[in-house]
Amino acid sequence: MKYLSFCLVSVVAFVLSSGSVKTALPSTGYHPGEMIPDIVLTDSEGNYRNLGDYKGKKVVVNFWATYHAQSRANNVQLYNYLQNSNSDVEFVSVAFDENRNVVERTLIMDRLENISQFYEISGTGSETHKDFKLDREFRNYLIDENGVIIAMNITPEDLKTIL
Repeated sequence: MKYLSFCLVSVVAFVLSSGSVKTALPSTGYHPGEMIPDIVLTDSEGNYRNLGDYKGKKVVVNFWATYHAQSRANNVQLYNYLQNSNSDVEFVSVAFDENRNVVERTLIMDRLENISQFYEISGTGSETHKDFKLDREFRNYLIDENGVIIAMNITPEDLKTIL
């Protein structure tokens, strides 16, 4: 009887613990090979543009914030590389700061006044931030002409290899 009770408890424990097995892909937004969603972007004048408007072009979409040093540095590095490489890749920068003036001053300090800059003025509370699961880290994506993600978290060195 003790053996039967032990086996029953073991089976129940095994069944309950199997529900916590992780899936193959971590829950971190979108991944290479997937289509990027058509998000709505807001520029400095309050005009809207869809990410889908870039279809037919290769695009680097960089999510960043002024308060996050690494994402800010990535924004500068990727933009400068694309400008100096004469590539046909568009650069789209999306800031998650609630204060647009801080972003604009940061762009001037970083000498990026003329980039395709868009804002998520809801900051980390925006749907885009939630949809891309950017709560752990800001990311960037290289998108092909059809809207498919080629790579993510790319560096200028990665772009040299890919392009």
